[in-house]
Amino acid sequence: MYDFKTFAQMNLDLIFQGYDRMPEPGEEVFARRFTMQLGGGPMVCPIVLDQLGCKVELGTFLGKGEVTEICLRLLEKRGFRAYRSFPSPREDPVVVTAVFSGPRDRGFLAHNEQVYESCLPEETVFQYLRDARVVFAPVGHPGVTRRLHEAGVKIVFDNGWSDDLSIDTVKDVLPYVDVYTPNDKEARKIAGTDNLEEALRFLARYTGNPVITMGRDGCAYLENDRMEILPAQSGIRAVDTTGAGDNFITGVVYGMIHDLPIKQCLQLGNRFAGKSTTGVGCYGANITRDELTGVL
Repeated sequence: MYDFKTFAQMNLDLIFQGYDRMPEPGEEVFARRFTMQLGGGPMVCPIVLDQLGCKVELGTFLGKGEVTEICLRLLEKRGFRAYRSFPSPREDPVVVTAVFSGPRDRGFLAHNEQVYESCLPEETVFQYLRDARVVFAPVGHPGVTRRLHEAGVKIVFDNGWSDDLSIDTVKDVLPYVDVYTPNDKEARKIAGTDNLEEALRFLARYTGNPVITMGRDGCAYLENDRMEILPAQSGIRAVDTTGAGDNFITGVVYGMIHDLPIKQCLQLGNRFAGKSTTGVGCYGANITRDELTGVL
């Protein structure tokens, strides 16, 4: 039995920091700092959990090009070998993202071949995920999410932003999800309201544990039918917020693996996210077991 499994695209981040402004067309602006490292998304969770001693596996899509070779070298450098490559309809399906990390926020320019587990047969996806305690809801397979739920697997769902995001695009999955983690912009769009509590209660009609993430303002959830806000971890000197949301979800999953109540799972999420911002990129400052004292 695995603690956690997920499918995820392989990601490569090119992170630029310390520039005075973004260039206008025809201009060149120099950044004082640059790093190339593995990127974010669902792949953050198994990589970070692996370092905490959890039994994990990442189902991903690799090609034969130079970008894939770079990612494999970076995986090897981190000592992460718990992955399995599935057939891809694209020659080099790795997502490459230029991250422009400023003092207050970030911007992204990405190339994405859109290769997800939705290109795989339903039975392949189900059989891969069924022997894990916790999984992410697989992209494009609501039937697999239902079957996993019925088999007792815990499911986390984070849909991400799209211009056509609505309750109709997620309602087939939400009844089978244990924790749903949209950010405040996504939640308000789905619920059709600017009021945070109204959005939270709207989502609660469809799923058991909606959690609205709010970046530096923490997260909101319902406890005993009351909206509660857990503030982000204080006393953090943030260097780069790239991957903070992915690390938050990783902390939540870590709590679910240990069968903790939702509040403690979210406290772990805040702690993982806060620590991640003290380094550059998604993995620049991973949390250690010693730093979890007082929550577990």
